[in-house]
Amino acid sequence: MSHDTATTQAALVQRLLQTIKPLVPTWLRTYYHVRREQQHDARYGAKPPGEVFSDVYHSSLWGEADEPGFFSGTGSHDPRIVGPYAEAVTALLRELPRKPDVVDLGCGDFHIGSHIRPACGRYVACDVVAPLIAANRARYAHLDVDFRCLDIAGDELPAGDVVFLRQVLQHLDNGRIARVLAKLHRYQVLVLTEHLPLATDFPPNAKKRLGASTRLARMVPSGVVLTAPPFNLKPVHSRVLCEVREGAGVIQTVAYTLH
Repeated sequence: MSHDTATTQAALVQRLLQTIKPLVPTWLRTYYHVRREQQHDARYGAKPPGEVFSDVYHSSLWGEADEPGFFSGTGSHDPRIVGPYAEAVTALLRELPRKPDVVDLGCGDFHIGSHIRPACGRYVACDVVAPLIAANRARYAHLDVDFRCLDIAGDELPAGDVVFLRQVLQHLDNGRIARVLAKLHRYQVLVLTEHLPLATDFPPNAKKRLGASTRLARMVPSGVVLTAPPFNLKPVHSRVLCEVREGAGVIQTVAYTLH
């Protein structure tokens, strides 16, 4: 088969799918999407997080960048999402008496972190994917960031005043979330971002496997809520910093004063 023939056939298949899609019931499309996402996660079995998320990046499960390199998804690059987050978090940090030392757990490709770096004192950015950390060290060498490769559930966490967890817990199983939560007491403020269902009465903290998907990929969508069982975080104070509608949910950022 020639390249031109293959290209033509692929285009015809895409046109056919676009024609058929409106005819497929919404529940069936949802079921197919949920099954596909859960199958992606199931294939990892008991592999450690470093292997899992290295494959997520290698397979472009969160999308592809316009240029070669790592890409942490549209949630980390879409100006409609990045802008409000960077503005709200920068404003929060500037309310503090001095520039805080921050720890970014699950920093990804650091596109988001680069926007808030000027409002911070010492900045430690962590991720479990070693080649990603190496790429960040090279790309952001001018920003004076301490990039570290570590497993946030299994390793000791760096010291700091403020900790960022931006759309990270949503990819973890509940056991790992609990282990991370048990180590956050060393920070004064937790800035947590999660992709949640639009309906406020959703069942929180549904069980899921470690992997690229979130708890939205369920027939009954769920999301991570640290103040609900089984985590039961009891912050001194909490404040919603920003919310941005995205797909079938909302990306919500909350600042928790821990002590």
